[in-house]
Amino acid sequence: MVSGGNELYGNDNFLPDRLYLNDGKGNFSKSTHSLPPIFQNKSCVSINDIDKDGDKDIFVGGLADARAYGIPQTSYLLLNDGKGTFSIANSDMIQLNNLGIVTASAFSDINNDGYDDLIVSGEWMPMTIYINKSGRFEKTEIPHSTGLWQTILVTDVNSDGHKDILAGNWGHNTKLWAGKNGPLKLYVKDFDKNGKIEQVMAYTIDGKEYTFLAKDELERPLPVLKKAYLKYGEVAGKTVQYMFYDLFNDYTELHSEVLGSSCFMNNGKGNFSRQDLPEELQLAPVMAFAPSPVKNTYIAGGNFYGVVPYEGRYDALLPTQFSIDGKSLQHLLPGIEGEIRDIKWINIGEGKKMLALCRNNMGIAFLK
Repeated sequence: MVSGGNELYGNDNFLPDRLYLNDGKGNFSKSTHSLPPIFQNKSCVSINDIDKDGDKDIFVGGLADARAYGIPQTSYLLLNDGKGTFSIANSDMIQLNNLGIVTASAFSDINNDGYDDLIVSGEWMPMTIYINKSGRFEKTEIPHSTGLWQTILVTDVNSDGHKDILAGNWGHNTKLWAGKNGPLKLYVKDFDKNGKIEQVMAYTIDGKEYTFLAKDELERPLPVLKKAYLKYGEVAGKTVQYMFYDLFNDYTELHSEVLGSSCFMNNGKGNFSRQDLPEELQLAPVMAFAPSPVKNTYIAGGNFYGVVPYEGRYDALLPTQFSIDGKSLQHLLPGIEGEIRDIKWINIGEGKKMLALCRNNMGIAFLK
């Protein structure tokens, strides 16, 4: 179990991960010495025997710095010694330093060579694939795939024998996407030199970049702008470079070229082509996928409420069964609302399964 949240930072004792060992009878006890202490905000964990030595290794995805969102974070591969004690893999095995703001990961054999590869996605990140070369990993990135990725499901969507990637993104029903024809950008820096990191988000139209937030919203974290520009008219229609002038240097720049939830199709030769999922799935951020009992169909859920009033909360996506071509589309139950964060099939005995939809601040919804 990994820990995270923007309330935790530094050497907070709630940040290290936890491993619970099963005694074989369904009883779990917390191990106090199995994992190296990593005091960092994290998002996900994936399990795999990466070197085929008979024990399970662990990938841990690093999310955002609680005090400096946007600064790329390090992720970790934890190697099992065969006795349940883990150590951090070195950079000769896999390069994970300053990987980014990781939100999701999965192990799967992308190139059918018998070794499971590592697929990683995140906010302001490209879809990243680590090809497993007999226990050592080679990093590749799918070109022009940077996005605000939230979840992935690796599956063969067209039954051609090659693993494809379903990826949940922020969607098209947003002010970030509508009417824009260039990448969304995030500039990260201590702009006013007060010891705190600020973020300035900008959208692109015809090659010019404009701040996403209005003048009064920007002035809350950056009061220096109020001193520079007293009236809205002074910055109306002006680019972000104009507004920040000599403050606009020595920053960390992130960008997102794709905002639509997508399917990355594998051609079997290590190359992927991207296509948007059906428009009905672009109404809000997609946070979870699951396979459907119907062949070549899947289930998606999402929504996100934690936004400023100017943006408006994303609440238009109902749990939906869909196919990649959009010909099969069905809402599971119109009454299931909320912020879905995970979807899992669970066994309930006698060959029967139940679908569990996990939601923020609400009970789990179960569907037979």
